[in-house]
Amino acid sequence: MRNKKVLIIGGGVSGLTTGIYLLESGYDVTILEKNAIPGGACVGWERKGCYIDGCIHWLVGTKPGNPYYEFWRETHALEEDTEIFFHDKFSIFDFPDGRQLIIYADIAKFEAELLAFAPEDTKEIKKLVRMIKRFRRIEGPVDKPIDMMSILSLIKVGLTMAGDFYQFVKYSRVDCVEYGKRFKNKYIRYLFANYMAPGYNLMSMLYMLSHVMNKDGGIPIGGSEGMSRRMAAHFEELGGIIRYNSEAERVIVENDRATGVELCNGIKLNADWVVSTTAAEHCMKKLLRGAYRVKKMDDRWSDARTYPIYTMTIAVYKCSRQLTQEEFPLGLHGILRSPVKIDKDYVGVAIRNYSYDPTLKCPDGSTVLQVQILGDDNMYFWWKNRKNLGTYKAEKARIGEEIKARIYERYPELEGTLETIDVVTPCTYERYLNTRHGSFQGFVHTATGKQLMQKGIVHGLDGFILSGQCIFQSGGLPPAVITGRFAAQRICKADRVVFMGMKNRNKGIVERIRDISRKKAPVKQ
Repeated sequence: MRNKKVLIIGGGVSGLTTGIYLLESGYDVTILEKNAIPGGACVGWERKGCYIDGCIHWLVGTKPGNPYYEFWRETHALEEDTEIFFHDKFSIFDFPDGRQLIIYADIAKFEAELLAFAPEDTKEIKKLVRMIKRFRRIEGPVDKPIDMMSILSLIKVGLTMAGDFYQFVKYSRVDCVEYGKRFKNKYIRYLFANYMAPGYNLMSMLYMLSHVMNKDGGIPIGGSEGMSRRMAAHFEELGGIIRYNSEAERVIVENDRATGVELCNGIKLNADWVVSTTAAEHCMKKLLRGAYRVKKMDDRWSDARTYPIYTMTIAVYKCSRQLTQEEFPLGLHGILRSPVKIDKDYVGVAIRNYSYDPTLKCPDGSTVLQVQILGDDNMYFWWKNRKNLGTYKAEKARIGEEIKARIYERYPELEGTLETIDVVTPCTYERYLNTRHGSFQGFVHTATGKQLMQKGIVHGLDGFILSGQCIFQSGGLPPAVITGRFAAQRICKADRVVFMGMKNRNKGIVERIRDISRKKAPVKQ
């Protein structure tokens, strides 16, 4: 009996994860990737001989014992010898008056820093630290979809998370900006108003801080590209095929069942299953031609106020000096003396110094600095309009020079050392990833919006699964690996195939289980 064939649209983290688990479960898998390299949003590239990292700022699952760590190891995103860089000073807010507020990756140091910085806010600081400590132990069930769990497992999860779930819901309804107003200190108020994307809820910030302060927010040495290439190599070692430069034009549907994919060059490929890990809006509106609807997604696409996205404009510089992490830490949030004008005036920038990773240095030993400006739909439409006007390249050059001038003004010790090597805009993300308004993650998890957990099933369409970070709230790499794993589990369940999620099982046992499962009749999705 032949193995069932699966076509996966998108060779990012979610697509590679789905493919790896399905290969281990006995399927034939081909990934269709529109670009020339794997990784999707987890990507890096070169300009003038220098590596530019386009993704990982911190990664949940770098600590053994975390369920995500097991997923990263199973998919070879992290290998036994993969070195992890951990921040000591995770973020530093650098104010023009010379004061610096440090977010340490150690909870005790962070508490001491805040108390010394703002003794007038001792009571609120103590409350904040207690919340972060509580969130360090909150981790929902991610081993399999909730709807695939047994009643006994659901009861166990409910009993385990009862109190924590209350905290999760409570702080999901608190806006970061509003929460910051509880503090008297203006610097701490600025931190809560500007650290996360505009509109983010407090739960998201607590979740981030809790992981970082639990030694579970490191960065793999080798960057985002290195992580994606490890996954792609493992996928191909298992027998999977990746077709690069193969952009999907549409999903072929016959009698409400996905039967294959047509590429932009006209080539048609047949399959028993199609998994789309590309941006959900692009998939539903273009690849499926709008013929099917997912209400949860439609509601969010039509309500940008409640469910905003965020994006970035990034100026990348080659610094002729070998900057140390002591001089310019990786996570420096600088407040400029004069604004940078894009769709509006911006004075807050994130400056990332990549000297922490010896494998990412420029050939001549110089340093790559990224200056990132966080924006939203308005930033995207501003850049899109420049494309339509034919001034896009000129504006990229102007903004690259303008940001450089503002950096020199704020940090005169860098004067004359920076060469612009790239400017990344929301249109870059849109072109490369087909994402909504140039976003690189999912919807912002606001205090007024509902959490998004789309199952990946499109009602009325068999043989098809949605996957990828865009079907989970906020997105990011953890949702990418989760949804990839879930997609493989749903396919295995529908086909009555044993899902093989552990690499270290005895190969002979694996083959016997697969032989037994293949003899069982498939069931309708």
